[in-house]
Amino acid sequence: MSRITIKNITDRKTWESFVSEHSPSVFLQSWNWGQFQRSLGRKVWYLGIYEDGILSSSCLCHIIPTKLRTHIYTSNGPICSWETAESSIKALLDHLSVLARKSGASFVRMDPLIPDTPENLALLTSMGLVKSTTNTQAENRWILDITPDEDTLLSAMRKNTRYAIRRSRKEGAIVESSTDTADFEKFWPLFMKTVDLQNFIPHKKDYYIKQIEAFSEDKQYRIYWAHKDGKILAAALVPFYGDSAYYLHAASSNELPNTFPAHALIWQVICDAKKAGLSYFDFWGIAPTDHPKHPWAGFTFFKKGFGGFRQDVVRAHDFPLSLSYQAIRLLEGTRRIWGRFYFNFLNKKR
Repeated sequence: MSRITIKNITDRKTWESFVSEHSPSVFLQSWNWGQFQRSLGRKVWYLGIYEDGILSSSCLCHIIPTKLRTHIYTSNGPICSWETAESSIKALLDHLSVLARKSGASFVRMDPLIPDTPENLALLTSMGLVKSTTNTQAENRWILDITPDEDTLLSAMRKNTRYAIRRSRKEGAIVESSTDTADFEKFWPLFMKTVDLQNFIPHKKDYYIKQIEAFSEDKQYRIYWAHKDGKILAAALVPFYGDSAYYLHAASSNELPNTFPAHALIWQVICDAKKAGLSYFDFWGIAPTDHPKHPWAGFTFFKKGFGGFRQDVVRAHDFPLSLSYQAIRLLEGTRRIWGRFYFNFLNKKR
């Protein structure tokens, strides 16, 4: 049996050389994502799991302290070969349990990028993990392989998507991008209009700014905006990390009909990502079904028009550590009822 040890990795090069080998890349396990979490005042651990002295798995995790629940969270982690890593994950959970109790956390949460299959769900359950009542990261994602040439990518798109990209050029939609945090103001007003229109709960403004700042030194995080006649019609925050670009946060407007600014923006991101030598464009979340009345049906149809493939991963799973966990599950399960009110209340107080 292998001897398993867990160490906190303090060397960025060691961390990134291991994490970047995973394909498609896991942006939420990157070194800079951990630095972003630290900028929010959260304690962060870069954990390396070693088997007989060889680094075999990694787990970037951080504490999330709130009045409602405090827990340790690893976003899209840990990174490991799940088929053979059962003993490593059990050792990791034991290690995280100690850290959690020292930090006053009620549970540990993880949402690894592994397929949503009965076998993987049974594996997680066998380790004492329970499925969360709510999702934390996208469980159903849409990913495009951007390694083919541009003509091939265009020909694989839905006909009306291809038309929209070409029409946007004729209509004079201009797409620009920047890594300068000051250009965040080109994104935020339109994003808030989208929040109101689609009625979802965003983070506070400072959260997004600090996210960009954490990646600014490496120029890994780009702000994109499409405009015409002085009006910003679409905008997006797009990290470039490892072998992938990510359509992480986005907003658009129909102020100028038939301009198709969002189509123009995404096509420009794809072209830029190809020039940077990346292999994938991750559209992030889509609806779990193709039902036309699903709340996400519109942007799901939009994303799928560019071609690509679906990736279904397991929902977040929790490792309970206190009796209060059941009450926490109840609160999270009803968040759609009280979450928007709570967000508005916090912003009014500011």
